Amino acid sequence: MEEGGNVIYEEDLLKSDLSAEEVSAFSKECPLVLREEKGLYNTTVIRFGHSSIQEFFAASAKLDDIEANSLLSACCQYLVDVALQSTEGKSDVFLRFIFGLIKERQMLEPTDRLFDYTKKKILEEITSYSAVVLFHCLREYDSQALLNEVKFFLKFGFSPIHGLTPVHWKFMIQRTKAFEGMRENFEMQVSTRCDEKLLRELPAILKSRKAMLRFCNLTDKCCPALAAVLSTRESYLRELDLGYNSISDSGVATLVEGLNDQNCRLKTLRLQGCEVTSQACKYLATTLTQSLKLLELDLSRNEIGDDGLQHLATGLRSHECQLETLRLSQCNIEQKGCHYLASALQNNSNHLTVLDLSINMVGDKGANELFTKFDISQLRKLEMYHCGLTESSCGNIGEALKSESSTLVELNLSNNSLKDRGFALICEGMYAWCSLEKLNVSRCGITGRGCIFLAKVLGSVSQLYSGWMQKTGWQAVELKELDLSMNCLRDKGVKEISTGLENPYSHLKTLNLSHCSLTDECCAELASGLASEDSNIIELDLSDNDLQDKGVRKLCVGLRNPQCKLEKLSLRNCGLSSRSIQFLITALKSNPQYLAELHLMGNSLEDSGIRVLMELTKSQKYSLHTIDVSAD
Repeated sequence: MEEGGNVIYEEDLLKSDLSAEEVSAFSKECPLVLREEKGLYNTTVIRFGHSSIQEFFAASAKLDDIEANSLLSACCQYLVDVALQSTEGKSDVFLRFIFGLIKERQMLEPTDRLFDYTKKKILEEITSYSAVVLFHCLREYDSQALLNEVKFFLKFGFSPIHGLTPVHWKFMIQRTKAFEGMRENFEMQVSTRCDEKLLRELPAILKSRKAMLRFCNLTDKCCPALAAVLSTRESYLRELDLGYNSISDSGVATLVEGLNDQNCRLKTLRLQGCEVTSQACKYLATTLTQSLKLLELDLSRNEIGDDGLQHLATGLRSHECQLETLRLSQCNIEQKGCHYLASALQNNSNHLTVLDLSINMVGDKGANELFTKFDISQLRKLEMYHCGLTESSCGNIGEALKSESSTLVELNLSNNSLKDRGFALICEGMYAWCSLEKLNVSRCGITGRGCIFLAKVLGSVSQLYSGWMQKTGWQAVELKELDLSMNCLRDKGVKEISTGLENPYSHLKTLNLSHCSLTDECCAELASGLASEDSNIIELDLSDNDLQDKGVRKLCVGLRNPQCKLEKLSLRNCGLSSRSIQFLITALKSNPQYLAELHLMGNSLEDSGIRVLMELTKSQKYSLHTIDVSAD
């Protein structure tokens, strides 16, 4: 055989007691292994179908020789050293076969010094190509090699292998993704979205932390393959989004087989809009008691109904269930379903931090049963948009907000008939020790009278305490984002609110007052609040109010003040003309460093004025970069 080549001559065959006829017959039967060719002078020449086949046979023969001498571990360490010295990668494939065959033939125990020696060499050469070669060799024997050691270092901060420094491990962490071929996200191209194309992408999904597969035209046919990925120990998949596909109940049943496997490490499963019914909840209930890693489940926009929530509750009440986020928006859940959920959370509520029940007609009775049996103050986020609530539910919500131990930072109660009396109860809760940062009460029937209670909240300041000891310092409520849109607040109500914008301890940054029946009458007070050195407002939406040019002129008095920090201003459909553009340009020239987005769509603006505004976006002097306009 040619030195270092892939050619076998007839005399080589004779040395191995093989005839040319035997090899010729084999090459015809297995052309991918051996190929017969004619050389010079019509001699028979045999080539391996691929060089890797040659490397496999060479590795197999080498192990046979080593095993006969009973020096397997030491000889393999020598082969590792040879691979490190080679800069051309001649022995890379050969060495991978060596490690793979050692595992296949069960020639060495996992505790053998060969593997510790190889790990140490990988870390010592971590910045070189040799480390990549050795890593893949080691993974032929142990698919999880070095990962446990990395976790040990991350947990305890020192090396689990003697003689190596934290620097080696920090490089190892950085290069692990490259070694593994890992990537953060997998998404299918629009043109390839179907079951058949997904099956071809399974290796890529296996190496991805997130598989974003919503709107991918998938059916139950893809579920066995995805279940196999979930149950594979080597899978890195932690987040699977199958939203808006035709998965159905039988598909969920198949997925659950993978979810319930002890190797599954999925943390997030999204099945929103997948046409699943209450039957799917039976299967998922078993997952909640067996798949302890699952932290987020999204079943929104499915017709699971009260029966589905009853099935799901059997899993939720189990103390093995560690679910942190549960999304059940638009699932046809009513009062009875809320009863099942409340009973389940009453038994096991230590983990849940995000609950979304939006667009379900649970009503006051269902909501109050939930609030009575489950302490919503321990949540981080509660979404109950369009749930048929009235002021009767607000008392319990207010009490939860009052709790000093409350962790609730996001609350969405929009599109419920809370009215001023209900909003007053919520404000009463916010006034005392409230940690709430985001509140959405859009379209809740609130009027100017409700703004009186809100003004008290926004203007509040309380001294800090720790137990019985008074601390130095003061605090206001933590509120950072407030959505009051589509409530008939009128000018009087907004004037009440505006005083709170000047609170030196206020945290409020985003305020939505769109569609609130406002005119120019409230704009002077808003301008004063924006111009205050204590104001933190960076986003203000006044769209769909009859402000007209007069209102914008008043508003710009505040905008041109250098103390105004507003970054985004929305004035869509406000009855403006090009005169308002002149006011805005003047304000921008006086205070150019903050305002970055300006939304003016739906106003009667002339092209000439728009062009002047557009010119400002091209100058580095101004922060303005986004203008949303349309001319009638």
